[in-house]
Amino acid sequence: MPYWYWGSCNRSYDPQNCVSFATDSFQKHGLSVWVPPGGGYATFAGNTGSSVIVQVACAPQNGGSQVAVSAFSEDDNLAKTTQSNVLSDVQSAMAIN
Repeated sequence: MPYWYWGSCNRSYDPQNCVSFATDSFQKHGLSVWVPPGGGYATFAGNTGSSVIVQVACAPQNGGSQVAVSAFSEDDNLAKTTQSNVLSDVQSAMAIN
């Protein structure tokens, strides 16, 4: 049975920074980036064997970003922990101007 966890937040930085922060989080947690940032507003990653897949979408909103983080896995704890870790990293990231 696959498990899915989702969370969101609003941040003051633009979507490109949001995607960059998500990519940094993926690398921090040993995930391979499958859709690298390149002007889009979403990125995906997973680990070896695809036992977890995570998606971060960053939509422009009022000069900042609305961020949604989803994680999918057959392992309930892995999905929950991955989603929580990536969302926490993106929430705590700060853009330096």
